[in-house]
Amino acid sequence: MSLSRWWRERHFEREYRRSVKRDLARIGKDYEAKFKALQTGNDFDASMSAYLRECRLPDLRLETLRSRRLQCRADAAGIELPREWWEHDEEHDLWYLTPDGRRQLKRRLTQERIWAVRQWLQVLTPAAALAAGLVGVIIGLLAMWRWP
Repeated sequence: MSLSRWWRERHFEREYRRSVKRDLARIGKDYEAKFKALQTGNDFDASMSAYLRECRLPDLRLETLRSRRLQCRADAAGIELPREWWEHDEEHDLWYLTPDGRRQLKRRLTQERIWAVRQWLQVLTPAAALAAGLVGVIIGLLAMWRWP
């Protein structure tokens, strides 16, 4: 990924998070006064359900952002994401990973990292053993040369 693309992605994510934070602050401020004025439990339940309905869009936007990050990591690792791991909110037209899909993707990413580390160990172990052996031979030769 080029530096300019990385910078644009980072800028987009930062602005996206800021807008979600502003939306949540606005919603919280709107409902704070409503919650204080409530008298009965039924009024509270009705207000709480309306509040949760209002908070759904910012929550979905955050889930979309998390899913986007995981998708980038999966693309970098070469992992294909099946359709059943995704969920679509038709009201707001947002796609995000289901909790089960997120869990399975994280497990697959971990398996890929472990596989990569094992591959590097298989490549570097013979080279490290050869270097250690050569150092031992050189030390042995120097010890024999200095022997009285």
